[in-house]
Amino acid sequence: MSGLHYATGRSRSPILGILGATAIALGGAGAVQAQDVSVPDAASRCAALAQRRVPADAFALPTSGATPLEAKIVAANGAEGEYCRLRGSIDAANASDPAIMFQVNLPSRWNLKTVQFGGGGSNGVLIEATGAFSNGGGSTPSALSRGFVTYGSDSGHQGRGSEFLDNPQAFANYSHEAVKRTKDLVTALVRTYYGRDARRNYHIGGSKGGQEALQAAQRYYADFDGVVSYYPAAQNQSLTIGWNRLWHFAFGTPGGALNTAEQTLLKQSVMKTCDGLDGATDGIVSNMAACETAFDARRLRCPDGGNNGDQCLSDVQIATLREAGKRFKFAYPMPNDVTSVGPWPVLTGGDLQLWLGNGVDGSQQAFYRATAARPEALKSTGLSRAAWAKVAYRAKVYDASNPDLDAFRAKGGKLLLVQGTTDMLVPLSMTTDYYKRISARYGAGLKSFARYYVAPGFGHGGGIFHMQWDSLSALDAWVEGGLAPAQPVATDGAAETRGRTRPLCEYPSWPKYRGSGSLDLADSFLCARR
Repeated sequence: MSGLHYATGRSRSPILGILGATAIALGGAGAVQAQDVSVPDAASRCAALAQRRVPADAFALPTSGATPLEAKIVAANGAEGEYCRLRGSIDAANASDPAIMFQVNLPSRWNLKTVQFGGGGSNGVLIEATGAFSNGGGSTPSALSRGFVTYGSDSGHQGRGSEFLDNPQAFANYSHEAVKRTKDLVTALVRTYYGRDARRNYHIGGSKGGQEALQAAQRYYADFDGVVSYYPAAQNQSLTIGWNRLWHFAFGTPGGALNTAEQTLLKQSVMKTCDGLDGATDGIVSNMAACETAFDARRLRCPDGGNNGDQCLSDVQIATLREAGKRFKFAYPMPNDVTSVGPWPVLTGGDLQLWLGNGVDGSQQAFYRATAARPEALKSTGLSRAAWAKVAYRAKVYDASNPDLDAFRAKGGKLLLVQGTTDMLVPLSMTTDYYKRISARYGAGLKSFARYYVAPGFGHGGGIFHMQWDSLSALDAWVEGGLAPAQPVATDGAAETRGRTRPLCEYPSWPKYRGSGSLDLADSFLCARR
């Protein structure tokens, strides 16, 4: 097969031709005007990509090149226009290492921008990068329908198991290198298909995808103009220790867990105490600081401290909650001076089903434990120095906790960081810790390139307030026109309360009811600090 030439300063990729350029509005409200390009005879040009192997010198990190396996024109359907869907593999430099499977979507009418979609969990599933981007949803137009080149990968392994962690290259790809290799692939394909480079390149993702977005800003800043990071699993090794501590106290201690009725009892008690502290009784705890002071789980104690049914909690259960609701300090620091984990929002309205639902999910537990040394060490309140060294090594490769964003900032990069208050997988405390570290580094200059939003009632991609926000438009307007998000509004996608809105407040402010107006409208709330 003929080679696909990559511009390295010595040569330039072949120009396939441009039908025309027309000024169009991109990305919704606040977006700027830009040129778009159209691809003539897209079907034949798309098919030609299947005959072109991307050579190894197209990649900054070692590979043996990329192999297109499928190139197919997808006809316009609803809001999404026609695009060329390209699937294939980025082959490892060592034939014994697994490949990275990818999908790239090349719209026939392109807005000169690309967006990489992040993965989730242990990855291992191809991210097709069609439809809604992370926490878009609702009436938010998809990136592809707006003319973005969209793309994703499986991060370098297939399947949800943890076996890939034993392969150093697969682990490196999963940790962050797949972000770079896939971006380099898209750079080469865009040059060939459209005959020019992209004007802007973005990354958006949540959880593991949020970690990948932060890796894009921290490690691969030259490749990205802006990133959106939702509830990022940035301090994975610290979180792993925390998760196992939660499981240890709940399931490793006789009587430590709460059944469904007891979880409901706790939630109702938290809501009775805390729901109105923001001025509105709406099922959402917004004033987190006040709730932490006002609510005490000991008020639910059974008279003798025993397990006497579902209308009260035992001393053991209360101890479980109190352990989860406090910060655990490490004996030795993690990379980038991460010294603790937690607390989890168990006493402020967190979704305990993720922790106490049907006991421990065996496959999920196996994955989390495999990422941080040995499971027996993680059941204790500390790790031996030898076990810690293994954890710290994995953290150095995987974690996206580095507050040094100097190069990303210098090139004009923009970061949107978003976290929910009820998230029991990536707690508010950990994302806030990262924000405080970058805030300490940049001081008043931080707001020139970063914003941190906290959404009350929002969990790990769901929750009492299932936040939906067109963060891609907000990011694009900030990068292109210097227009930082101004009073953004989030929409609730939860089935029972769909359509209500709230202001998306910058940390440490929170939505406070003005005292009048509909509880379903963001205009009835202001962003308060106390």
